[in-house]
Amino acid sequence: MHPSSTSHGTRRADRGQILVIAAFGMIGLISMAALVLEGGNAYAQQRVVQNGTDAAANAGATVLARRLAGAALTDVDVAGAVTTIAGANSLDQEPAYYTDVQGRPIDVTGYVVGVDVAAKVGGGTIPTGAQGVGVRGTRTFGTFLGRAIGFNSFDASANATAITGRLVGGNFLPVVFPINIVDCNTNGDLGTGEAAWQLSQPGATGQHPTGVEYLVPLCKTGTGQFMILDLDVDMSCDEEVVTPPSVAFNIFPTFVNGDQGNDCLKKITEEVSKKTDRVYMIPICDVDCSTTGGGNAKYKIVRIAAFYVDYMSYQNGGNNNQCDPVATGLVAIAGNGSSSCMAGWFVRYVTRGPVGAGPIGNSDAIGVQLIQ
Repeated sequence: MHPSSTSHGTRRADRGQILVIAAFGMIGLISMAALVLEGGNAYAQQRVVQNGTDAAANAGATVLARRLAGAALTDVDVAGAVTTIAGANSLDQEPAYYTDVQGRPIDVTGYVVGVDVAAKVGGGTIPTGAQGVGVRGTRTFGTFLGRAIGFNSFDASANATAITGRLVGGNFLPVVFPINIVDCNTNGDLGTGEAAWQLSQPGATGQHPTGVEYLVPLCKTGTGQFMILDLDVDMSCDEEVVTPPSVAFNIFPTFVNGDQGNDCLKKITEEVSKKTDRVYMIPICDVDCSTTGGGNAKYKIVRIAAFYVDYMSYQNGGNNNQCDPVATGLVAIAGNGSSSCMAGWFVRYVTRGPVGAGPIGNSDAIGVQLIQ
C-alpha cells in the first residue's frame, strides 16, 4: 500500500471522529442552554401560578368575609369568585375546599378533616364555622429549547389558603375610642354604648356613608392624658399618622401605652385633616379606658373599629363647637362630647390584615389574611 493512502485514510477517520465529538458537544450545549432557559421560564411560571392561586383563595375568603358582615351570600358566590379569578389567571383549578380560621380543612359540620374529604367549594353548602378557602392551581406551559431534548411542556402548581375573621392588626390611627366611658365632664353619663352603634353603608362614589354620623370624644377621664396611643416608641404621634406602623394584637384584651408627646392631638389632627373622607382602623377600649395613671397611662384595647372620618377637631384649635353635639346635631357616643373629638361613621369594612378567632362584634372590622 502506498504510504500516502494510509495517511489520507487516517485523516478521514480523524475528521469523522471530530464530527461525532462536535455533534455530541452541540447536543451538550443545547441541553445546557435548554436547562438555563427552561429553568428561568419555569421559575417565572411558578410565580405567576402562585400569584394567581393566592388571588383565587383571597377572592373566596373575601366572599366569606362579606358573609360574616351580614351579606346574603352562598356557596355559589364563593365558587364563582374562586373560579373567576382562577380562570383569569389561566389556572387549571382542582376543587377548592373550606377551612376554619386556622386554615385547617373542615367537613360540612365544621369538623377538622383531611383535604381529600373536606367540604368542597361549589358543593352546595358553606360549612358551619367556615372562615377560609384553600385552593390548588396548576398551569401547563410549553417549552422553548426544551423541545430539542424531548421536553415539550411542564406543569407549575401552587397551593394557597386565605382566611377571614375579626381584624386583630393593621395600620391604625394612634387614637382610641371608648365603648362606654364617663363623658368628659365626668358626670357619670355613659352615653351611647358600642352595642347601639349603627353601622353605615357605603355611599355613592364621592359621597359620605349612609347612616348615623357619630361624634366621638377624645378626652381624659381623670388626671391622665388625652386618648392618644403610642403604637411605635420610635415614631412621633404625627409620624404614626403619616406612615402608620403595622401592628398586630395577638390577643384581646391587650394594653397599649398612651403617648406622652407634646401637643400630640393638635399634630395628629393636622395630619388627619389632609386625609379625611377615608376609613381608618381605630382601636377601641372598654370601661377600663381610665387614664388615671397620669403619664404612665395604659389603655385596655378590646377590639378594632373601622371608622370613616369626616373631620377631627383638637382642643384650643379655634373650632371647639365642632365637638358639641348640640351645635353639630351629631350623635355623641359618650355624654356631651368634648373640646377634642372625631366625627364620622362606623362601617363594616373588609380589609387585608391579620385576623383572629371569635365572634364578630357590632363594630369589629373584618380582615382577610393569606396564610399559605
